[in-house]
Amino acid sequence: MPNTRLPNSIFFTLVALGAVQLSYYAPRIPEILGSHFARGGFVTGRQTKAAFFSMELAMIVLATVVAFGIPRIIAAVPVSLINLPHKEYWLAPERRENTLAYIRVWSAWFGCGLLAFLLFVMELAFRANLHTPPQFNNAAFVPALLAFVAFDTMLVLRLILHFARTPSN
Repeated sequence: MPNTRLPNSIFFTLVALGAVQLSYYAPRIPEILGSHFARGGFVTGRQTKAAFFSMELAMIVLATVVAFGIPRIIAAVPVSLINLPHKEYWLAPERRENTLAYIRVWSAWFGCGLLAFLLFVMELAFRANLHTPPQFNNAAFVPALLAFVAFDTMLVLRLILHFARTPSN
């Protein structure tokens, strides 16, 4: 049975890192800060500090729901509502717990990737607002975005390949 200990530990470390990030930047950034940036890194939208921090908190909650809430919802709904290839095989009583464990581990890793990316983007936004005028670092953002897309693509392919076949196929 797959183990969620490592991705769960990484996820909660990332949550703690987000809390440190908030507490570090809270006294350092202006009350009105750049929150949306154009292609060249220039500010195109502003928010209050409170709204900006609320958005970061909402992103952490979103990643938490993706990582831990979705697998619990899947486990609680009737099999007829689950969209899974060969679900009769994978959700048969003798395999159901292993299948749900795989989904829990997969979701935890997905949540880790999502939260790491979101915290990195928030870090770039915080750093941008330490300068006058704010300037977003697109040179750091683009490789992070590509890494996030590559990580997610790999995870989705693993999920698809895992459930696409049964041992009898």
